[in-house]
Amino acid sequence: MLSEEFVTKVSAISHDQQKLIELMNQLDEEKRSIRSAQRKWSNSEKSDGGLAGSGRYKKLRRLKDRLSFLIEEREYVRQTLGKLKAEKKHLNRASNRKPDFTQAFYAASEIILSDELFLQLEAKAQQLLEQR
Repeated sequence: MLSEEFVTKVSAISHDQQKLIELMNQLDEEKRSIRSAQRKWSNSEKSDGGLAGSGRYKKLRRLKDRLSFLIEEREYVRQTLGKLKAEKKHLNRASNRKPDFTQAFYAASEIILSDELFLQLEAKAQQLLEQR
């Protein structure tokens, strides 16, 4: 289950590819550090800084839980990044079409679509233009 705070954080940067990639890298770095800590506490003797007994199991369980959250968070960021890339791809493809086609498509959309759907389409187009 993703936290509301994390979802808000991702939505704030959802139109910035570099920031999304940086966030994924941060999550990957934290995952690596957790795995390193797991190996340290699982394989080290108590005298070498390892844990023993129930304390060891509690700590390892907490780390495993955090790791599963990180995996979910990274997947959410990856999906957001995928959506952003898809939108850019569609925008680039549309911008390479002839202006006559674009105008005809706009007119056809206005004729065929309901007012509500047409307004949603216009809003999405405006959002795509702002991302450029």
